[in-house]
Amino acid sequence: MTMHWKGLWILFSFHGRVVDAFIPKKKCKSGKRFGFVRFTNFMDAQRAISRLNGFVILGSRIWIKLAKFKGRRHIWRKREWSYLKEFFISIEPWTKKFMFSERVTWVEISGVPLNCWNYEMFKRVAGIWRNLVSMGENFIKATNYEKMKMMDSINQARKIEEVIFLEVRDNSFPISVKE
Repeated sequence: MTMHWKGLWILFSFHGRVVDAFIPKKKCKSGKRFGFVRFTNFMDAQRAISRLNGFVILGSRIWIKLAKFKGRRHIWRKREWSYLKEFFISIEPWTKKFMFSERVTWVEISGVPLNCWNYEMFKRVAGIWRNLVSMGENFIKATNYEKMKMMDSINQARKIEEVIFLEVRDNSFPISVKE
């Protein structure tokens, strides 16, 4: 089974607000792959564990538990940056050449008419700034059609806060898009 950190992020984001996802190249002592997902709060982490523990993805069963740190944070400070060498091929000091034009962010879309509430429409809206990465919970488990949250990969530094117009036949609908 091969999974990218983005797939891990998307899978777990259906069960809570994910802050970080990481899959190291090294394997555990038994030779299996593992990864880490960090949530904004403990309740989201517990929900993901209860829903996904034993889940089968890409033909393999996954086992989920809370990470135990055992004071590693002190080790991090003592070793400083040498700890990162376990996860990265090379570590270089920051320079202006490392400026990235792309970032990933959650955007909220409101004002979409009910008859336009579909994946292709949201994908087109996301395409204005770059690419759609993930749809929010409200897309699958629609309880209200007032707002939709999407994770977007965007190529602008400034925060998104715009009104765009959705043309449907002879009508034009103002759609609010905010980070």
